[in-house]
Amino acid sequence: MSSFVRCYQLNSSDYKHLFSSQLIYLFSLFNEYDYTVRVVGGAVRDILLGVTPHDIDLATNATKNEMLKLIQGDSNIELVYTRAEHFGTLTLIVGTTIRKTFQVTTLKRSITRHGKDVAVEFTDDWSIDAKQRDLSINSLSMDAHGIVYDYLNGMDDLKMNRIRFNGNISKRLEENPIRILRYFRFFGRLSTDPYAHDPDVLEAIQQCGITLQDVPGEKIWIELKLIIRGRFAGHIMRTILEQRLGPILGLPESLVEMFELENRWLRCMNYQPEPMTLLVTLFNDQEEFDTFCKRAKCSSRHKNLGQFLLDYRYSLQPMRDRDLLYSYKEFLINSHQNQQDIRHQYIIELLKYQGYIYLIDEIKQWSIPKFPIDVWDLQQNGLMSSRSFSYFLRHLKEQWKSSHFQMTKEELIQYGFQSGLFYS
Repeated sequence: MSSFVRCYQLNSSDYKHLFSSQLIYLFSLFNEYDYTVRVVGGAVRDILLGVTPHDIDLATNATKNEMLKLIQGDSNIELVYTRAEHFGTLTLIVGTTIRKTFQVTTLKRSITRHGKDVAVEFTDDWSIDAKQRDLSINSLSMDAHGIVYDYLNGMDDLKMNRIRFNGNISKRLEENPIRILRYFRFFGRLSTDPYAHDPDVLEAIQQCGITLQDVPGEKIWIELKLIIRGRFAGHIMRTILEQRLGPILGLPESLVEMFELENRWLRCMNYQPEPMTLLVTLFNDQEEFDTFCKRAKCSSRHKNLGQFLLDYRYSLQPMRDRDLLYSYKEFLINSHQNQQDIRHQYIIELLKYQGYIYLIDEIKQWSIPKFPIDVWDLQQNGLMSSRSFSYFLRHLKEQWKSSHFQMTKEELIQYGFQSGLFYS
């Protein structure tokens, strides 16, 4: 089957550095047996944007069984079995001393989804494979000579910062519901206007949103993190919630908190808030937070941060005296020593959440001071009281905190004698 295609030759400096010896070996192996293989998807898009791809995915006209036969007995390639074989994807680790991992996928004609059951039909036609991909900018492919193949005007869309689905939007979304969130992620990355969504796209997302209920929570959380760490995060999260996707993602549905999340992002966006720092805005109580964590299966690191923000967002506030950060510093001083470093990071996120942006740099630069006295110091000063040493240390620590952590060991010992503490 013939199909119109635009071809663009890249400068060698744009792509050659990505062709490691392992990737060259893989290309040579496929070509030796007359199979075509190309770099596809996000890697090509990133190369054109001048960004180094995190991963290099490949596509080929070889079937899964032909690929298995191709690599059989090759000591330079290790096959890693995953759940992706059903989709025609093999995960290959190439190399002996230095090893690199690549996913190689047979060209697809169509993907049909019935609930959690997925049927895949394959092809050997590159143009058909390009048309079944989600977005035009993700339908580009590139061969080993740096020739980019564009079947759907993806290059023009990339230059125009335009996010355009291939063919029927609803069909593309039903094939793989995670594409709903991928759309918002790419929109945030490329669009120059945070509100310039195609109405037809938003309508299709509303109609297909329910299909996200079958997407594993881990994938939901990965996409949400990427969206919130991207450009226009506040505006895009508001748009997502306006499409009534919140409950499907495990998020509450509330207009008030939706606008507050957008405002909070505007206040602290230059300080790169953690995704959970913004999302906590939406949770009014513990139950709503727990519901999201259960749905998204977020890591303990993110869950612990969210719990901290939920617990202290109102109770821990700046002091209206000469040190606005005193209450935060005291909290850290009172924390167990092995928790102080992580809670220091939590406090920074709390200040972002609360909007006290002008205090962030100061708390970042503040080193948690160590209480300068221990039992040995008391004994060295001749204290042999019937009271426990913990009694003295507790009172001395309160005095040290009231000095804004400035009193030295000598000053605290002197205070203990002069105040009569050591004689009580």
